[in-house]
Formats: sequence, C-alpha cells, structure tokens
Amino acid sequence: MSVKISIINQEKTKKNIALKGYSIRGFSKRIKVSYSYLSQILSGNRYPSPSIAKKIADGLNEDIEDVFFIKNGNSVTNEEVTNEL
Repeated sequence: MSVKISIINQEKTKKNIALKGYSIRGFSKRIKVSYSYLSQILSGNRYPSPSIAKKIADGLNEDIEDVFFIKNGNSVTNEEVTNEL
C-alpha cells in the first residue's frame, strides 16, 4: 500500500517551529531527522515517510493530520499512516 504524505502549509509549519523556540536545524536535531531532509520536506521537495511525518508532528505537539495531507490513491486518509507506524 502506497501512501503519499505532503505538508499542508509550509510557512505555518516553519512558523510553528520558530514559536517552539527552534531554528530548522535545531528542530531537526531535536526530532532526530537530518537537517537536509527536513528542509526538503518543509519546502515541498520531498515527501516524508509516515514515521518521519509523525516525528515532525509530535515535535510540534500536533496531530499528524493537522500538519500533513495523507493520500492513498485518490482519497485522503489518516488510517493508513497509523497502520504503517
């Protein structure tokens, strides 16, 4: 089963990271995701795996579906992400 995960609002997510008191680099260290990978996700150039999307959402203390669109085929669903984690 292929799940495509993309960030809903890049600027809002970057702002939320800053509001938590982190730079992008500092946040990447905190959630243990490489800076370059996180930067590519935040710019919309890469799609995170379900586990990385969960790390980002958890680091922001938000639900994954508040930060990411989760698509399976033509429908948007969050159940598949939970099952893959």
